[in-house]
Order: sequence, then C-alpha cells, then structure tokens
Amino acid sequence: MKRFALLFALFSLISQAADLTITVTGIRNGNGKIAALAFTQDQGFPDRVNQAFAQAQVNAQKGTVTLTIKNVPAGKVALTVLHDEDGDGKLRKNLLGIPQEGVGMTGKPLGNRAPKFQEAVIEIKGDEKKTIALKYW
Repeated sequence: MKRFALLFALFSLISQAADLTITVTGIRNGNGKIAALAFTQDQGFPDRVNQAFAQAQVNAQKGTVTLTIKNVPAGKVALTVLHDEDGDGKLRKNLLGIPQEGVGMTGKPLGNRAPKFQEAVIEIKGDEKKTIALKYW
C-alpha cells in the first residue's frame, strides 16, 4: 500500500510539471548565448544562474530565438532572460550595477532598477508560451 501511495504522489508531481516555451525578441547581435532562468523563490533572482530552479540556453542570433525550459512545477515562477554576449556565464554589469548585456523578464517591465521577485512572478498551470523582449542599456 505504501508503494502505491508513493507512486501516486510521484505521478502527481510529474503530471504537474510544465514546459515553458520562451520567445526572446530584441536580440542585438549573434554573440554568445541566450539563457532563460526560472526561479521559484526570490533567492538569486534575477541573475544568479546557479540559484535558478531550471534553465535553458541557445546560441544567440540577432533578432529572435525560441527556447524551452522543461519540467517547471505548477505554481509561481519568475523568468529572466539574459544575453550572455561574452559567454562568461554571468550578467556583466558596470561599476554602478547597470547591466552591460541584454536582460528581460516576466511581469513588470524593466525600469531603472531590477524588479523584485514578486513583481516578475507568473502563475504556471500547464505548458506555457511567453514572449520576453530584451532591454539593453
């Protein structure tokens, strides 16, 4: 009986996982990679790659690319997209903390500061398609 309950619980978790297909627009050149990061909590948001729940990346291409983050749990998620032009695996910033590479995210449009996790959260209920425009400063 315990095995059945465990299998049922595991199946429930798997069936609630979603694939997020993200179309990234406004890419200024084909240098480096485009990375999409999914955060389920504010720790590390918006640009700590190693603290994202899940991620996907593709080679950059001027204009638009599409990528998919697989097996994202249903619930609240904040997405960040980074154009890692120099390929160092992190968002390059100047001395004032202003990004020197393209950034985009879900939720509130980017202003003069990085949004807080709660401002970027979207509700995931199943497979989703999102379009995120990059901003360059």
